[in-house]
Amino acid sequence: MTKYNKIIGVLFTLYSLLSTLIFVSCSESGGYKKKLDVPYQKMEPQEMEVVEYNKALFSIDTAHFEEGVMAIAPKFKDLLGDSLDVIGMMFLKDFVTDSFIIRVNELTEKTFPDSKIISSKVKGVYQHLNYYYPEIKIPSTYAYVSGINYENGSVMISPESVLISLDFYLSNNDLVYDKVGMPRYISRRCQPASMTKDLAEELYFTYIYSDFKAKNVLMEMIDRGKRYFFIEAMDPTLNDSILLGYSSQQTEWAHDNEGQIWATIVGNNMLYANGFEQYRVLFNDGPFTAAFSENSPARLGDFIGLQIVRSFMSNNDESLQELMELTDYQDIFQRSQYKPRK
Repeated sequence: MTKYNKIIGVLFTLYSLLSTLIFVSCSESGGYKKKLDVPYQKMEPQEMEVVEYNKALFSIDTAHFEEGVMAIAPKFKDLLGDSLDVIGMMFLKDFVTDSFIIRVNELTEKTFPDSKIISSKVKGVYQHLNYYYPEIKIPSTYAYVSGINYENGSVMISPESVLISLDFYLSNNDLVYDKVGMPRYISRRCQPASMTKDLAEELYFTYIYSDFKAKNVLMEMIDRGKRYFFIEAMDPTLNDSILLGYSSQQTEWAHDNEGQIWATIVGNNMLYANGFEQYRVLFNDGPFTAAFSENSPARLGDFIGLQIVRSFMSNNDESLQELMELTDYQDIFQRSQYKPRK
């Protein structure tokens, strides 16, 4: 080969690499991310207030507690009901005078000193929802302190109200979640940035989700991927750590080992399996996935499902609404053209 030909060969190789990088960059910028870039700021609500029930309740003078509750009751009828009996009044007073609850409320006040911060976060999610689903009417939204109530979770939605438990977003300050026995792999998700994720997820289950019985691992992955994609559409600023509930190190591990995860699923004939063991490995929550590495996150099936759905939305013309209505998950998989990172 002549020196000239060698130079041409090198230039061709560099051109090919550059073209590949440009193609990947354009694909990513023009793919699903572009679809999520919508003019939500023009949507309703233009003005909104998250009403802070916690501040009203904890500001009551306990020496005149019953009178204080009756004074705020008209504003919080959705939470307090039309009337409180003796037992209900005693429960409320015991709640606001409990030393642990008082400390939780203090931490909540410190974390969220300005109600405008909460309202701004919630407003953005509602505006995105209104862009995609203008027919959905969201009821009044309240912030409150639950005492870190596991049973109710961080967000509850009823026909009358949306309730956001602010004490689920305290970043484990004062080790408050350790004190109620919350595992660390769960409590690391309890940070202010997770509020919009939790709100969007509850909106999904309340207004969008249709009961679905997955027949195999692939269907379960894609079903979960659809949920995460909806959440991402409601708040496109969410990073994958918040979206999936992983640590930043676990998120990096998942992306770096995406090809290995996929090869393991396919190589071990898990993709169309429906056994307990496969579901346990890929979908059970926990500190990590023992079958892979102590550095890995749990719920790797969720991670792969999200990547499949993202690939589908990058390579097809479906809107978010159309994606949510699709039930042929084998078709979604085939049309996704999913190719994991090596």
